[in-house]
Amino acid sequence: MIIHKPVLLKEVLDFIPNSPKLIIDGTLGHGGHSLEMLKKLNPDGALIGLDIDGKILEKAQKIIAASLDTSPSTLHLVHDSYANITKILSWKKADYILLDIWVNLEHFKDGSRGFSIKKNADLDMRFDQNAKQSAYNIIADYRLPELANIFMTYGDFTEKKAKELAEAIIRERNKHLIKTTYDLKKILNECWLGDKACAVIFQCVRIETNQEIQNLKVFLGQLPEALSQGGRCAIISYHSIEDRLVKTYFKQLEETKEFHILTPKTVQPHYTEIEKNKAARSAKLRVIERT
Repeated sequence: MIIHKPVLLKEVLDFIPNSPKLIIDGTLGHGGHSLEMLKKLNPDGALIGLDIDGKILEKAQKIIAASLDTSPSTLHLVHDSYANITKILSWKKADYILLDIWVNLEHFKDGSRGFSIKKNADLDMRFDQNAKQSAYNIIADYRLPELANIFMTYGDFTEKKAKELAEAIIRERNKHLIKTTYDLKKILNECWLGDKACAVIFQCVRIETNQEIQNLKVFLGQLPEALSQGGRCAIISYHSIEDRLVKTYFKQLEETKEFHILTPKTVQPHYTEIEKNKAARSAKLRVIERT
């Protein structure tokens, strides 16, 4: 069984305020963070675990059930996005919110989902299987400026190279449907991209497919409504775009004098953690507190 290891677990736990009554794990994954955060709860508290991926949520339920003697009434798992945090909370306020905004290891290992360049599958890449837009729609429908823009914005490709890649995709789709991961990879290889650069293009398409940056912006805009007095939000990011976005928004919140940044510098994994879990190598943790 593929199990996604929780990143920066000790650090995430260290920033939890004393005896929180409500914790939100906005990116439940396989439940690694949540299983440990449950131990920090107030005896009358609750933890809500969210995941936009229904398949991952189902697996988390099984892992958590196997890890605990009983299914605690304090734990509630919800199939939803952290972008809907205030709707999920309703009138309540959270004492601690965690986001670990990275792709679950299972997404890459499960060849049927279309996330990996190493396995041939339909161009899907949707976290939420109920979502209308898939990677196929982006490759099939986006115009040249739109394709080039996501390659520049999310992949740091030069304007010239991004345009070249977009033109190659459009040229090929005018001849035949680009339906699979290998169809797309073949086009990229013909533009002299190796596996590492191909993986970056797949990342760009995945981010656009799932509106990951937009969802993070929506979430950050709701923080003042979602956090209690003394409540904290911890965000682990892996991509420079996401980290810059979190850094900028946290600074704006601190300028209101109602929030205080607890991590003037990002918290990064110790080399011993990276040795055990290579996926942690680019992780950066930022934490803010509502004062």
